[in-house]
Amino acid sequence: MASDSKAARWKVLLGYAVFAVVAFVLGLLITFPYDAVRKRLVTEAAQAGLAVRIGSLRPGLAGVTATHVQVSKPPQPLSADALASLISGGSMLGAAELGEALVLDSVALRPALFPPGVAMRASLMGGTLSASVGLLGDTRVKVTASGLQASGGNLPKFTGMEMDGELNGAMALTLPKSGAQADLSQANGELTLDTKGLAIKGGTVAIPMGGGSAVPMDLPPIDLGALTGRIQFVKGLGTVESLRLKSNDLEALATGTLKLGKRLEYSEPGMDVNIKLDPEFQKRLGMLGAGVTILPPDKKDPSFRAARLAGFLNRPTFLPRR
Repeated sequence: MASDSKAARWKVLLGYAVFAVVAFVLGLLITFPYDAVRKRLVTEAAQAGLAVRIGSLRPGLAGVTATHVQVSKPPQPLSADALASLISGGSMLGAAELGEALVLDSVALRPALFPPGVAMRASLMGGTLSASVGLLGDTRVKVTASGLQASGGNLPKFTGMEMDGELNGAMALTLPKSGAQADLSQANGELTLDTKGLAIKGGTVAIPMGGGSAVPMDLPPIDLGALTGRIQFVKGLGTVESLRLKSNDLEALATGTLKLGKRLEYSEPGMDVNIKLDPEFQKRLGMLGAGVTILPPDKKDPSFRAARLAGFLNRPTFLPRR
């Protein structure tokens, strides 16, 4: 009888525990401030010049998860009505107003302790994107991209190109505070790139030619191969320690600098670029291949053509190097 009494007590205790957990989860689902979280995420993105659309939000024990998230760069700053529509979650605005979007299957946000701040993990393009932002003192940002597929998500529409290949990379930056804002133009850290089997299957891309507007051009299939690189930043000035693109079709090497702006799109590349094309591939390129012949031979290695990449990241110029 004593053993039966102990078993009964354990069943009662287990029942209370299960009830407490179910009640907690239901209470969290019912009372979670979905609207406040959505408003904060959308508003913060808009201040950075981005439009964010969130399919749904759900809470977790350590943070919040958003699903079917679309991030785009609007051609014009968001109006008050457009921002209100995004915050409400019922936006009917399309690519014409908000720009083509990158689609993230899910984004999980949670507090981070080391250093104190926010951590993010996103599933997109068949891979993962992890990031953390330390908010105590200077802002410390770490981002790691692993196994992203160039053919995945909405990247083909976003870039205008059909692509294959695996994208990997990492960035670690410390941004000093300028008042209450982190100053990207004074950042210290590094960026590394590592891609595999990168290829363009077709599409249209705007090529910056001379000092004028970019010229849209149709692209044939291009084997880009592997893109590897490392850029070291000191007080906002990035030195290209290595940056190389190599395949059977072409080889490109870049040296020089990337000066960060207060906003990323206003960063200024100052890079010498050497390009060598396979003769048969150059014929397939047509007008674009003929344009490469305008570039002068590199003085150190005449088998390469010499160019200069300058301007801004949002309006680059690609000129023959003097």
